[in-house]
Amino acid sequence: MTDVRPGSLDDAAEYLAMRRESFPWLVNTPDGMRHHWRQVLDKSKGALFRVDDEAGDLAAFGACFVNTWTSEVGAANATLVVRTDMRGRGIGTALLAAMERHLRDIGARKVSGYGLDRPEVLRWMRANGYEPTAELRYSEVLLADLPPMPDLPTGVRVVTFEEAGPEPTYLVDAETVADEPGEVTYDKVEYDDWKREAWDKPTLRHDLSVLVYVDGEPAACTLIEADSDAGLVWSAGTGTRRPYRGRGLAKIAKSVALRAAYDTGMTAAYTSNDEVNAPMLAVNEWLGYRPVGAEMVCLKTL
Repeated sequence: MTDVRPGSLDDAAEYLAMRRESFPWLVNTPDGMRHHWRQVLDKSKGALFRVDDEAGDLAAFGACFVNTWTSEVGAANATLVVRTDMRGRGIGTALLAAMERHLRDIGARKVSGYGLDRPEVLRWMRANGYEPTAELRYSEVLLADLPPMPDLPTGVRVVTFEEAGPEPTYLVDAETVADEPGEVTYDKVEYDDWKREAWDKPTLRHDLSVLVYVDGEPAACTLIEADSDAGLVWSAGTGTRRPYRGRGLAKIAKSVALRAAYDTGMTAAYTSNDEVNAPMLAVNEWLGYRPVGAEMVCLKTL
């Protein structure tokens, strides 16, 4: 019988090393992971779980929590990773069962998870009641190969998050994430939660992330997270407020941010996009991003 026990913040480094085997395009650091898990445990009624192998090393890890950025009652998320050499032993199934017990206890109704777009993974997801509903594309660009910067239109000014501060950045990010494609709408992003979870995240580079002003009004932004030791960045979100769309501001924001990342010694950038998000995919393809992997968004009603 698989022994599923509580996980802890101290598992971050071991978890990231294990996750990198299957998801090399996901960029994070132990500090960044611990920061996320603190929100899971403190704010989102979440729980962490782990399974060890016979030697006491991490064989699988899971996290589950309710989604506090949506008005939809009972929306929740579940994430689990099983080490590649430990698969096919029922570990993932036992871990998922423990997570779902916790989710039921905290009132979750609809659970979102992500599975690699591979037949064996999706068969396992379906066998456990999770149906694929959308596809996420993961892409990479080598920062040395970025195209020339677009010209700035009249009235457009680009500043770093350091210069802008959190309030105008929140105004843009909270409005734009509400329009992201997906089964859950992020329509309840409170400022204090956003500042704690996004702005204060250790991996968010305030010196590389940028805010675009149009005639003095905050209009677009791009968030850049980084693993500086590895020289990798993650585009954690790029968006434009509704009245300013169609002017190329997202292209400007991301161009400036990625070029700044290159100038500080970063070598590659990763991002993810819903396959129906044609405008953002077009921006990324112009920047030189190329697909490196895909996941399916899968849903289950408890």
